[in-house]
Amino acid sequence: MKDKFNREITSLRISVTQKCNLGCAYCHREGEENPSQEMSLEEIRALVHQMAAQGVRYVKITGGEPLMREDIVDIVSAISHVPGIEEVSMTTNGTLLPRFAKPLAEAGLRRINIGCDSISSIPFKNTEAILPGLSAAKAAGLSPVKLNMVVLTGINDHEVWNMVDFAGKHAAILQLIELIPNEDADYFQRHYYSLKHIEEQLSRLAHFSLQRSMHGRRQYYLADAVVEVVRPHNRAFCSACNRIRVTSDGRLKPCLRTKKAVKIAGSFRDSLDDAIKNRVIYCERIND
Repeated sequence: MKDKFNREITSLRISVTQKCNLGCAYCHREGEENPSQEMSLEEIRALVHQMAAQGVRYVKITGGEPLMREDIVDIVSAISHVPGIEEVSMTTNGTLLPRFAKPLAEAGLRRINIGCDSISSIPFKNTEAILPGLSAAKAAGLSPVKLNMVVLTGINDHEVWNMVDFAGKHAAILQLIELIPNEDADYFQRHYYSLKHIEEQLSRLAHFSLQRSMHGRRQYYLADAVVEVVRPHNRAFCSACNRIRVTSDGRLKPCLRTKKAVKIAGSFRDSLDDAIKNRVIYCERIND
């Protein structure tokens, strides 16, 4: 399965709910607009079967907050047992992980990203709030554990290096992320922080680095920590993309930044192959 830029699509990012127990101002809700009814477990299972048949090998479960779904463990189990799927991962705010980490790992979850933006500046997604979930994830054997830090001008940009120290202390990979626009254009203008200079510093400090196939992201290996930089406004981010997205109400999206989406859930079983092929073929690159 390739798009018009000849990029092979091997990764699926699937939102399973728009419900969340937090209210982060920067949330882009995976590009969903006016979501309707959530996909059922059986629809998700059938969708992933079809995606795997098209060459998808890696599935990232997102939300909203995916742990708000009562059947989330069953969803992970269903996806992990689909032939061809090599890895199932998840992005979460971590607040419910102490309850779910072990059953999720037993169901087939392999690694996890936990939202953690601050040492102390941001309520609910700071190091103190996520520490129980981080500890539970490590105890359950999820690896690697990544901490997602959205760096925001005037809010937490002064805490980057403290977060590096915290991640290293807890054997987690710190993922620094540039802000992505949502419907609040003013918030983006006030708080967007370019990671260009941070990445230059990391490059000087690292004893080595490597580039991931996903988005061309680079990981920097410091003396006591590993830091990955996610810069969605960098052209390389799009040129090295190998991902397709599905919204919680069953719409196929080639890219977070496009408004194009095609409904596939519900009566999709006979037409999903064509829907996948057509949507991926006409995938747009936002920095073209």
